[in-house]
Amino acid sequence: PMDLSKVVKIGRNATDKDRELASREIKLEYRDKHGRLLTTKEAFRDLCYQFHGYGASKKKEEKRLKQMEREQAQGRMASRQVAAARDGTAAGTLGALKATQKATGKAFI
Repeated sequence: PMDLSKVVKIGRNATDKDRELASREIKLEYRDKHGRLLTTKEAFRDLCYQFHGYGASKKKEEKRLKQMEREQAQGRMASRQVAAARDGTAAGTLGALKATQKATGKAFI
């Protein structure tokens, strides 16, 4: 977040509304066409592509789509594990370990 009071200089003729607006903190968020939050590097690259009128190469675009799919898959797995932990059921490797621990009564396998 950026504090506007450090950037905006308020003079003697400023109203209360000007002072209130200058005391706000702002945060810029850049998102892609899919609604994903972009990093600073990705946002700058996207800005350059728009300004110069070209886009990413076919290979880079495929790489970015694969990365998005991987992130979505990780998110789905995390939500499944959270739901499984909440319900008391086990999912995946962690679930198998917990089930084995419960069956054997040992802390370590």
